[in-house]
Amino acid sequence: MPNKETPAADEPRSYRYRDCLDGTAPIPKDALGNAIFSLLMAGGMTTFMVSFNGVRHSGLSFFFESLWLYPVIFCLAMALRFLYVNRAVACLGPRFVFPRFAGARRNVAMTLVNVAIMAPVMATIVTVLLKGPEGLLLNLATELPLSMAAAVTVNLLVVGPVVKLLYHNVIRPTTSLRLCQLSQRFVTNWAGLFTG
Repeated sequence: MPNKETPAADEPRSYRYRDCLDGTAPIPKDALGNAIFSLLMAGGMTTFMVSFNGVRHSGLSFFFESLWLYPVIFCLAMALRFLYVNRAVACLGPRFVFPRFAGARRNVAMTLVNVAIMAPVMATIVTVLLKGPEGLLLNLATELPLSMAAAVTVNLLVVGPVVKLLYHNVIRPTTSLRLCQLSQRFVTNWAGLFTG
């Protein structure tokens, strides 16, 4: 019987904001769901963090002069997530997070693990793109703590819950219905070949 923290993957239900905070709303495990979820998370975090760091660096003129940074950082974030972040989180989560934490604490712990793995690399890339390589270590020493604090807060309270709500309450029901309809059509057409 599924518990509150890990509902059955095929159990259709609606979730609320509180469910996203307390760990009730799960992260999709299937390949399609995980890919959609990762795209939405990367898009949300890229939008917030590039805006946050860009405004700190250039003020509001950032939105008129440096919009090119959004797609660049999004592509880099997706590449990093699929190349090493997902594997690192999949390795660290079951060993250090899942046995020790449940519910909201597990949610916070997983957010911290994700940000700890992703933020230093992304902060380095953004700092180099915005300020250049000169004085990189000093820039990182001043930028990284605030950037990581902002990333944890935004991931935990804004982007993570919004993406979970969007995925479980809007995308998943629609996607499941479409996949079911496509499967029925496919099976019906093939069955017609052998029975006709």
